[in-house]
Amino acid sequence: MAMGLDFLGRGRKGRVVQAGICHILGAALGGAMLGGFLGWVGSLLPSLLWRPCLIMGLAFFAFWHALSQRSSHLGRRCQVNRRWKSRIIFIELGYFLWGMQLGCGIITLIPYSSFILLLGAQFTSGFFPGILSGAIFGGGREMVAVLMALWNGATTDTVRPQKLMSFLPALETHFQRVNIAWILVATPFLILLVWR
Repeated sequence: MAMGLDFLGRGRKGRVVQAGICHILGAALGGAMLGGFLGWVGSLLPSLLWRPCLIMGLAFFAFWHALSQRSSHLGRRCQVNRRWKSRIIFIELGYFLWGMQLGCGIITLIPYSSFILLLGAQFTSGFFPGILSGAIFGGGREMVAVLMALWNGATTDTVRPQKLMSFLPALETHFQRVNIAWILVATPFLILLVWR
């Protein structure tokens, strides 16, 4: 996504701002739709006793998945439908739909198992908290790429997305540790929250 905005920004910065805003709005909407749906489905279940058990079960699975370092990932490997390039008339609409795909988090690659715990928290939290947490997740996930594309045009010190992507393999071990730490810290907090 950052590469697409970077290429789009060569020439007219206003177009990047418009596409970036559409992308972040789409990502927030995609996350909110998934979070709201999960919260709504979870609120239909009558008993509250299953909520802590679900969080604990998902936490154990996420922790096991993080420690085993399995190669299976959540979601699709392709970030966006390649056919959209020739079919979408407005670039802003394309970035909005792309944002919806990335913002919901289940269509595209999420290589860290703590995301499973986020989905469980949305499922057990209810409709409005699910919407809010989904919108924050989706918007936050894509805000970084948009800000990077805008920052590259505002300064002479540019950081190309390709260069940043080359850092990811070297930082993978650190990201896995943060993933495990997030699971260990968030699980007790979520259990206390859903036990209310």
